[in-house]
Amino acid sequence: MLHSFWAASSNHAAGMASTEAASAQRQARQAQQSSADVEERLEKLQLISMALWELLRDRTKLTENDLIAKVQEIDLRDGTLDGKVTRTVCDCPNCGRRMSPRHKKCIYCGHASLVESAFDGV
Repeated sequence: MLHSFWAASSNHAAGMASTEAASAQRQARQAQQSSADVEERLEKLQLISMALWELLRDRTKLTENDLIAKVQEIDLRDGTLDGKVTRTVCDCPNCGRRMSPRHKKCIYCGHASLVESAFDGV
């Protein structure tokens, strides 16, 4: 009897482990797909950025040095030359509480955040 209890308990544990392994595999596949989607989007954005730059360069007197200087200027707006654009928190113009740039409106009073740039919503 003790042997059959042990066997049932072992089978249950093996079944649970198998279920957890399948779940982990599914999550890993989803993460892989998400990563591939982000990579594809990044490649498309890079292509568009390159095309826009070449159009501007070819139709104006802008140079590579102008572009590099502007990239560095924008990068330094947050005080750190790190190759990233960091959005900072701001105060809600209605209630004065801190607003995250992630939110479209104040989570405290519902006031719509002010869009200062076309890139704020990206």
